[in-house]
Parts: sequence; C-alpha cells; structure tokens
Amino acid sequence: MNMFRRSDSGPEGFEDVIDEITESIRRTFTGIVVDHLEDLLALPHRHMCVVDRHMELMEDERDYTVDLLLFHVTQLRYIAIQVHVGRFNPVLIGRTRYTVSLVDDLVRIPETHRPTVGILLCTDAPADQLAGPVAIALYDDLSHAEQADLPLPLELTALVDRCVDTTTAKHAMS
Repeated sequence: MNMFRRSDSGPEGFEDVIDEITESIRRTFTGIVVDHLEDLLALPHRHMCVVDRHMELMEDERDYTVDLLLFHVTQLRYIAIQVHVGRFNPVLIGRTRYTVSLVDDLVRIPETHRPTVGILLCTDAPADQLAGPVAIALYDDLSHAEQADLPLPLELTALVDRCVDTTTAKHAMS
C-alpha cells in the first residue's frame, strides 16, 4: 500500500503534508508576533487601540489580509501592519502599500480620518545581509513629530527578536 501517490493534478501525500506543516508554522508564528505587537502597541499611553486582527478585505473577488489593524486616537489614523514570516523581499513593500490603500478605500472615513500608514515586518533579512528581522515604516508624508508618535522600526525588530528567542526557548525545553 502506497500512502504517497502523485496524481495528474499534482503531488499528494508527503509533499502536501510538508506544505501544510510549513504553512501552519508560518500562521502560528504570525499569530505570536501579532500577539506581541498588540501587547506592545495597543496601550492607552501610546494612544493606539486594536481595530482587528487578521482583518480580511475583499476587492475584485480577491481577499487581502491585514495582520493587525490599529487606530491612533490622537492622530485619527489607521495603522495597517503586515507580518511576513520569511525573508524580506522589496515586492512586499508594494503589497503592503496596496493593503494600506485598501484600508483607506474600504475602512477609513476620509472626512474624519487622516490617511492610513503601514508597517511591513519581516522575520528575516535578505540573504545578502546580516540575519535578523526587518521593519519598514511607510510614513511617507508625515512630519517628524507625527512619526515619533507611531511605532518605530527599531522597536518592532526588537519585538520580532524577542518572539524568535521565546519560541526557540520553548522548543529547546520540549
């Protein structure tokens, strides 16, 4: 009896299981990072609150997900955070910008809210750079004072490092 067969429509069995396990690990780690982001950022003294986690936005019959959507109550703006478990790729910046524009189009009330900003958080740098997380803050048109009141890339990369350290320590004890 062969449990792993290849069909005309694609691989079945072992390769599918590996793909499912890999995707499950990515979703789990994304959830861990989002939990820590929420704990770090959604605090009264930071003037931010959680709007939604893993918020799905639909456009042209296609789903887009915002991993964490925050609202800054003094700046009256949404902060869309995308978490990518894996290496940074410049293409991800464009995807994050697109997700930010979807939040602007589908969630934000233009008469009341300022434009949405975004953050891309990757768990690992490109292969040609030193290992470690990468955070890109898409705060293009904001003043320095406005930027200073929002999450800083340095604190976000430190948070991902803590998530990796925590996860590694838990698995080492198992």
